[in-house]
Amino acid sequence: FQTQRGANSRTGNMTNPSPTATRKAAGAALDALGLHERLRASALYDLYWRRAAPELAARARQELAFYRRLLPDLRPGDMIFDVGANTGLKTGIFLRLGARVVAAEPDARCRKILAEKFLRWRLRPKPVALVGSAVGRAPGRATMWVDAPGSALNTLSPKWADALREDGSRVGAEFAFAAQREVEVTTIDDLVSQFGQPRFVKIDVEGFELEVLSGMHRPVPLLSFEVNLPEFLAEGRRCIEVLEALAPVG
Repeated sequence: FQTQRGANSRTGNMTNPSPTATRKAAGAALDALGLHERLRASALYDLYWRRAAPELAARARQELAFYRRLLPDLRPGDMIFDVGANTGLKTGIFLRLGARVVAAEPDARCRKILAEKFLRWRLRPKPVALVGSAVGRAPGRATMWVDAPGSALNTLSPKWADALREDGSRVGAEFAFAAQREVEVTTIDDLVSQFGQPRFVKIDVEGFELEVLSGMHRPVPLLSFEVNLPEFLAEGRRCIEVLEALAPVG
């Protein structure tokens, strides 16, 4: 009985692929055409997740509502800098708010995804400017520690890479950061000179936040930055000091 059941299972797998295998094959085909990420950024994809995983769709709506509360005076066409854009989750939210977005991202895999989501295969590309550089204290080049292409945890901070190597349990994985890559570095000041004054600057750069803020010498109306605790407590305090020096009254 067990042998026959196994044989039937094998035959079934050949003639009736599992839903998971079908989804993977469809995803691979769409990737080959450069359409997969475009589909992910569509209303059809949102509708799918509302049915398939309502809790995830609810979280996405909550995050959109959070930024609406954070930016109540945002006007259509206002500029937002997405520093450390990764694959564009926040960029997509900012676009839904009516903003123009400068998405700075040094990882080549992420930039490909950003382009496919927002610029390619559209009759009218989204108002997104892709900047293929990291953002830091001064223009030049720097080393990016890479755990995997496109990973949200790739970093220009050796301290953060070492922290994750030593204790990856905080994010439920083990990290090697075995690869290193030289990337171009620009500054917020240079982005302002090129694209104009932003209404909001979102900074999520995995331990490199102080370097980013140190390259900004003119205040902006509003910004956010991440602090990884407890390792970066001192750097987080220093970020506050940098901002206070730029705008003592807030």
